[in-house]
Amino acid sequence: MDYHVLAEEWLALEAGLHRVPAVRQLSALDKGVLFVLNYLYTKKEAVCPKELSREMAVSTARIATLLHHLEERGLVARRGDPKDNRRILVFLTPEGEGRIRARRAEAVGVLADTLAQLGPEDAQAFLRISSKILRNFSEGG
Repeated sequence: MDYHVLAEEWLALEAGLHRVPAVRQLSALDKGVLFVLNYLYTKKEAVCPKELSREMAVSTARIATLLHHLEERGLVARRGDPKDNRRILVFLTPEGEGRIRARRAEAVGVLADTLAQLGPEDAQAFLRISSKILRNFSEGG
């Protein structure tokens, strides 16, 4: 089997998938403002800006600008870490939590419809294979 040919097919497939509504929903949750809100929502605790920088693979300066923007909109707040007053922690405000809950619900609806179109067996196979790919990348494989 020529894995290079399959890799070329995968690249072409990925390019086409960006037109699919479900993929656009996921992509939106993986960038900028929505990434920060979603990350804080799923962590369920305040985090330091450096962690956000690492998770987003962007500079701490970019995170500072993004957090300032989110704070102005009332979606996040920053406070000193009670355990270490040299550190700042970022957390969701009720407004931010409401906003990300609504966006997540919208994304889940679109994704559920997409998975339903695949049918139960293909939907489960897709998730199983995607999880395996993620594990392989995470393990350096």
